[in-house]
Amino acid sequence: MANSIISKKRLLPVIMFLFVLLLGACSNDKADKAAGAKGATGGQSHKLSHVEPGEASESVKQKFIKAFSNKCVERELKNSVNKDVDEKRFTENCDCIAKHIAADLADVDAEKYLQVHEDTRVLEIKFDSAAYFCLQNKPQPKGPHILGK
Repeated sequence: MANSIISKKRLLPVIMFLFVLLLGACSNDKADKAAGAKGATGGQSHKLSHVEPGEASESVKQKFIKAFSNKCVERELKNSVNKDVDEKRFTENCDCIAKHIAADLADVDAEKYLQVHEDTRVLEIKFDSAAYFCLQNKPQPKGPHILGK
C-alpha cells in the first residue's frame, strides 16, 4: 500500500507536465492563427523582427511581468498575518512565476491580461506549471507547533 502511494506521488508531476505540454501545443496553434489574421490587417507593426509570430514582444513581456507580479503579491498579502515579512517572500516567488510564464507568452494572452484583465485558460495552465517550477525546492514556512508534534 505504501509503495502505491509513493509511486502515485511520483507519477503526478509527470502526468501534470505531459498534460501541460499537450494543452500548450493545442493552444499555440490557435494563437498562431489569430496572430496571422492580425498580421494580415497590419495591426502588428510594433513587433521586432526576431519575435516569432504570435509571441509577445519584449516590452509587452516586461509590462506583463510587472502587472502579473504586482497582482500576485497583492492577492497573497490579503490572507497574510505578517505582511512585512511575507511581502519579500511573495515578491520573490511571484517574480519567478511571472518570468517563467513570460518566457513563451503569446501576444493574444498578454493582450487579454493587460488590456481586458482576463486570465485565459493558457495562462492558468502556465501559472500551475510555473508555480510548481518556482516553489518545488523552496522551504515552506512552518505551521504552528501543537502538542509536541
